[in-house]
Amino acid sequence: MPWLNTLRTMYLAFYSKHAYIRAAREWKGIGYGYLFVLVLISSLCIGLWVHTWLNIAIAGIEKHILPQLPSMTFADGHLTIDKELPYVISVNGNGLCRFDKTNDLPPDPVEFAPIVLGTSDAAVYARGKGILKEWVYEKVWSLVLDPLGVTKFVKFIKTWGGIVVAGILLPIQFLWVASQTLFLGAIGRIFTNTMRVALTYSRLVRISVVAVTPGVVLGTLLIVSNQFFALWLGIYAIMGVIYLFYGVYSNKHADDHLFFQDMPIDDVYPETTEFES
Repeated sequence: MPWLNTLRTMYLAFYSKHAYIRAAREWKGIGYGYLFVLVLISSLCIGLWVHTWLNIAIAGIEKHILPQLPSMTFADGHLTIDKELPYVISVNGNGLCRFDKTNDLPPDPVEFAPIVLGTSDAAVYARGKGILKEWVYEKVWSLVLDPLGVTKFVKFIKTWGGIVVAGILLPIQFLWVASQTLFLGAIGRIFTNTMRVALTYSRLVRISVVAVTPGVVLGTLLIVSNQFFALWLGIYAIMGVIYLFYGVYSNKHADDHLFFQDMPIDDVYPETTEFES
């Protein structure tokens, strides 16, 4: 099954020179069929990770906040609720959100709540640091937020949030990685001229598709294991260039160890990665 052998490139790309040789010599087109499957799997994994964390966060909201949520009406730049002011939503005995006539903090620090919603404006506070952000309701459209409607929305996010994230991430990530392969293909020209190896631009792009695979796989694993860090993007770019160099070098010496004695290719190396895209 050629497609199954192609999927093996997801781990062969980390170490196997033959994966880069097969991509250059056997893949059809520029290999974006394989790249799409790679990005699809990555997006689904990240979507599942988001779904897990959303469910953990929403479980706390459903338990502590939704039962205390009042009905809120925004109209003509003013907020009204169906509770007597001041009204405080608390979690484990600590104030979280305070509804009052103004967005000022109460003088008693025991009554501190980081979010204060007044009748005409709102503010976010940090204990000991004062106000962080303030806004007025004139910029808010007229709307009614009732507990039942909010509960339905929260349940929708809980059920479909991960799928929505995966659906949005898939085209963005694919276009981002595909553009990188085109750029790496141009860099490959420098390597081919330096090593004096004849590779067309389309073949260099195929090699680039394999070269970005380790970065995509490792980046996905870092995200789903909560270990992602900002410096990774720089490391990812360097990895792509290094693996591109490895792929070009492997193709330069391909005839030395792969095609000899007129033997069928798969008899010499059964891990074929041919793919039509």
